[in-house]
Amino acid sequence: MHETKPLAAPLPTVVLIHYGAPDLTRRCLESLCEIEKEPHAAVVVDHGPKPGLGDSLVGAHPHLTILDDFSNPGFGSGCNRGAEYAFAAGAPAVWFLNNDALLEGPTLAPLLRLAEAHPQVGLWGTHQLNGRRRQGTDRMDGWFSRGLHLTKIPIPSYCRQLGPRETLSGASILVPRRTWDLLGPWPNTYFLYWEDVAWCRKAHALDLPLVITDLQILHRSARTVGKRSPLQAFYSARNRLLLHRELHPDGHLERFWIALYLFQMRLFQGRINLVRVAGHGIWAAHRGQTGRDPRY
Repeated sequence: MHETKPLAAPLPTVVLIHYGAPDLTRRCLESLCEIEKEPHAAVVVDHGPKPGLGDSLVGAHPHLTILDDFSNPGFGSGCNRGAEYAFAAGAPAVWFLNNDALLEGPTLAPLLRLAEAHPQVGLWGTHQLNGRRRQGTDRMDGWFSRGLHLTKIPIPSYCRQLGPRETLSGASILVPRRTWDLLGPWPNTYFLYWEDVAWCRKAHALDLPLVITDLQILHRSARTVGKRSPLQAFYSARNRLLLHRELHPDGHLERFWIALYLFQMRLFQGRINLVRVAGHGIWAAHRGQTGRDPRY
């Protein structure tokens, strides 16, 4: 563990998961320093693959802690480690932010004010500006919301409570300490992709409202793993089916149709090289494989 400066008092904390792109992580930290004027801390969970990140981040943030784990246990595990460190230090809230994101304007401070004014809200999210595309919530299939009954709550007009088929993106989620104590950590079995979906589904099930604000970050998706890469194709297919299996263990026929959809989707995209990879993911889900797959 590396600390740049001990904290004089508990601060809201931004948690970043780093893997193999120190320039992106540094730019994200510098963006936080430049734009977020309210005192806050930053925790970078370093999953490698090489040591030396501390040297790359010298001077990037005045209250920076780096937690090393070169075994790379996965995104959800990294989020949990960073949050547990922050909450143990007394943080009132943790903002999970992708390390390849940049701030467009003050974001953490407005999120904190909202969380303090509306303690009944479980998780807070922001939009993402991906080039010219503004992305909000992720919408799931009908099986995701089966059995959910959500309670509507009063919130400001510039915010929107998510419906039962919607989830927040793990690229930008703020969790207050109260929610963390009720909801618990991110699922750590997925390794990459869909852990934010599974976490939001648990929040829905506990009737902890999810709210998206009109705030936005700048974030081009898949910059660290590659858009439509084998890595993305494998874990996206496997983990979608793993979540379905967790929610509906007897839904074998429905999972068959989901698997068929995943095959045809790659075919219609013209990504013939990824059809085989999707098949690996489908078979891994059928066998109940979790965690990291050594092939990807």
